[in-house]
Formats: sequence, C-alpha cells, structure tokens
Amino acid sequence: MAPQKPITDRVYDFLQTSPEGQFEALTARYPEFTANEFYAEVSRLSRTGKVTITRGVGVFTIKRVEEKVTGVPS
Repeated sequence: MAPQKPITDRVYDFLQTSPEGQFEALTARYPEFTANEFYAEVSRLSRTGKVTITRGVGVFTIKRVEEKVTGVPS
C-alpha cells in the first residue's frame, strides 16, 4: 500500500486538474479527509497567500495563486 499523501498535496493535485475548483468537489474527490480537515487546510493556504477563496451563495471556490518569478540579475 502506498503511503498517504499529505492533505496539502491533495489540495494542489485537485487544483492542477481544476485550476478554479469548488470546495465540495475537493471533499468529494478525497473522502479519506473530512470537510473540516480540508477547510482548515484551505484556510491556512489562504492566509499564507498560496490560494484564494471566493465565497458565493452556498458555495466557495478555491484557486491557486500563481507564484511570481523574480528576474535573475544579469
């Protein structure tokens, strides 16, 4: 049996296939984690600037923030 991937990796894997995904779809895709565990992780990633959360009526969407590449001095 393969070792379980950390919850952060699951969030990033989900956002690779669906760059702007709904939270409910994330929890449905990985039933080994609870919605509360995902909520805590997505909240942490949002506070650290790794993802953005867009709240709508009865739904919220998660989007990965593109990391800025700094130029290499010439």
